[in-house]
Amino acid sequence: MKRLKYLIVLLLFTFSYAGSYTDLYPYLVDIKGWKGDKPTGSKMSGPFGTAVTAQRSYIKDSKSLEVTIFKGSMAAAMFAPFTMITEVDTPTEYVKVFNFKGFKTGLSHNKQENSGEIIVFLAPDGVFSVKYSGMGYKKALDLIGNFPLKEISKKLMEM
Repeated sequence: MKRLKYLIVLLLFTFSYAGSYTDLYPYLVDIKGWKGDKPTGSKMSGPFGTAVTAQRSYIKDSKSLEVTIFKGSMAAAMFAPFTMITEVDTPTEYVKVFNFKGFKTGLSHNKQENSGEIIVFLAPDGVFSVKYSGMGYKKALDLIGNFPLKEISKKLMEM
């Protein structure tokens, strides 16, 4: 009976541990030619589980990026708007779902503001999100190539 209690405590600890947001800081790399703020983050727990986020903002001239690594049960909800869309192209927006570096990715680009968001689905409960402005989505995708997405995916799966 005593062993069963220890096993239950160990399992509860294992499933309740989601890691720290600081564990994700090393993946918010410097981008050559861009000024990056210091990473920030948070860990939140509630009735729907635990969420861990790590963010970093970058700026270059009139261009900006806000990168967020998100781990938690609500990460899948971030991808929900893209689940029924393959591609939409209008005079004001471009929305597409595609594979980027082996990961399912959603893109929402506002043509008039030359801004948007790219969400890369890295784990069942983990995403890499980039909000960008002052540039086209192709440039934003090029910048995402600076981040070690496969390593981030592995880390999210371990957390």
